[in-house]
Parts: sequence; C-alpha cells; structure tokens
Amino acid sequence: MKTPTDSRAARNAAATRLALGLTAVSALALALLALVSLLALNLYFESRDRDRLHAHLAQARVLVARVDQTAALTLLPRQLFDEFGDERDLAVRVQGPLGQPLYEQGAHAEMPASLLGQPSAAAQPAPLVSWRQDGRAWRGSAMLMRLPLEGAAPLTVAVAVDIQAQAAFVTSAVWVLAGYVLLASLVLALLARWLAGRALAGRP
Repeated sequence: MKTPTDSRAARNAAATRLALGLTAVSALALALLALVSLLALNLYFESRDRDRLHAHLAQARVLVARVDQTAALTLLPRQLFDEFGDERDLAVRVQGPLGQPLYEQGAHAEMPASLLGQPSAAAQPAPLVSWRQDGRAWRGSAMLMRLPLEGAAPLTVAVAVDIQAQAAFVTSAVWVLAGYVLLASLVLALLARWLAGRALAGRP
C-alpha cells in the first residue's frame, strides 16, 4: 500500500523527468537557432568577400587585356599599384607560369599553393580559399589571365582580403551565443520544473 510519502516521491520524480525532457527539447532548439545564426553570419561575410574579390579580379583582367605590346607589360605593375595600392587589407600577386612575380602587394599574406597553383582558366574566378598566416586570417581567389601578346604565357592573378576582423567577430559571436543558450537553458529548466511540479500537484 502506497503511503503519502511514496506518492509525493513519485510525483517529484515524474516532475523531474518532465522538466528534464522539456529542458532538453528547449536547449536543442536554442542550439539549432544559434548554429543557424552563425551559419548565416559566415555566409554573409563570405558572400561579401566573394563579390569584392571577384570585382578586383575583373579590374585586373581589364588591365591585363590592355597589354598588347612589351612596353605595356612593363607598365602593368604600376597600373596594378594605382588600382589596388591604397587598399591596405588587400593582397595581390601577379605571377608568370614558373611562379616568377610580376607584381606583389601584401607579401606578408604568403598566398598558399592551394590558391596560386589552381587558378581558374574559365571566365569565373576559382572558388575562395581561406588560410591563416602569422596569426591573421585571409580569404582569396585567383584567375588565369591570357595576355594579348602573341606567344605570351598566361599570368596567374590572385587577390586576397584580410578577414581577421571577421574571424574575431565570429569568435565573439560564438561565445556570446553559447552563453545565451546556457543561460536560457538554465532559466527554462527552472521554469519547466516549476510548471511540471504545479501540474503534477494538481493530480488526485
């Protein structure tokens, strides 16, 4: 025969299970929302960088297309500097088929082989490549551009943007969202425990 004490213990156990279940579901929903928010933030930054980098590659392609004689080729580095030199967060490298640099801006970015070794030969630039160098984050793209000079080898043109500020912002967002999820889960756990206790207390 059950005593009042046994009945209360059973109700408390049931309330605890119900509260844990509600808390787990709520915490999972909050975590998924946080992950979706972070994914959307990363996609936004990547899309913005892609537009900027592809626009710079299009500008470089216009300059390369004007090189129709050897004299124009010697002027290309100066034209590239005039076009991109005032952008301090931008790295640019133009090199020949053997890797010899024709123009380089932001050498500290040290563009990786995964970027320089596989430029796109099509009308569209290669997919974005991300890397870290000396504690800073970079994202870049590259294209293979043909000179209008007869017999001239194509040039590899790569551009990259410093995304360290983005990386720091995303890291901060991760910690903030994680804190909100944990805090909200704790509040929801207490609320669910209270509601479950009241609901079970009303049972005969």
